[in-house]
Amino acid sequence: MKLTKSMMKWITHALWFCIALLPMALMAKDIPVSSVSAGYKQSDDSERQFRLNSELSTTQKQLIDNRQPVQPSASKQTREVVIQAHIDSANKKVRQQQAQASASVFANPIYHQFQIYDAYTRLFVDNDADGFYQTFSVTFDADVSGQYVNESANVFAELYLSRNGGPWLHYYTTDVFSIYGDASDDDFEVLTTLEAGYATGHYDVLIDLYELGYGDIVATVSANELDSLYALPLESANRDGSEIEYGDPVAGSLSLWLLLGLLLVFLGRKQ
Repeated sequence: MKLTKSMMKWITHALWFCIALLPMALMAKDIPVSSVSAGYKQSDDSERQFRLNSELSTTQKQLIDNRQPVQPSASKQTREVVIQAHIDSANKKVRQQQAQASASVFANPIYHQFQIYDAYTRLFVDNDADGFYQTFSVTFDADVSGQYVNESANVFAELYLSRNGGPWLHYYTTDVFSIYGDASDDDFEVLTTLEAGYATGHYDVLIDLYELGYGDIVATVSANELDSLYALPLESANRDGSEIEYGDPVAGSLSLWLLLGLLLVFLGRKQ
């Protein structure tokens, strides 16, 4: 069938309309969010000496090599959601103990005071040398005090990122680890690679500390208190390179733009 000038004109207008709607469609598309983290306790000087070093230590390299892939999700949980989940879980545990008449309900509680004495970050992997990194670490030193001199407690931490002043979004929960008084040799480090869904930008870090078995936050620190947690230049691994990885929605959009452009050129010549 031979295309008339009116048909060619109608097709051209339709293509321009599709091109105009394309950015809106891409913005509405949920980009999977994925990050891979591994945490460990710094228990010897050989690891802590890398504090001022931008190179990965032996332990960190092993963590990167042994990390397991994580299923991407459409979005990350906000800090408010995570906090409420911990409170609900603790309340449920108390109700269960009360229903079972557990002796732990009537036991004298042990009161601890906590603080995050120090925290710092390091940047490691920037393949395209644009100043934005896909791999970084957060290290913090949590202390506990109480009735006894060498007080100890079992704790864990929730870590969050905030892009350019946006909401705090959860990215990692540490394993439970023990802290002892104000010891300086029990720093905990979390090594993270942002796999996908993290736009290029500056990210603040927040750390919430929890005592095992309790629902409330016992200590917190963020970029509001420490400059070392402020404005980390980060981006996803799929943005950190000269090639766009397979499956990247941006790559698909570029291909579609190219096809539409070639078709418009062809139709223009036909006219």
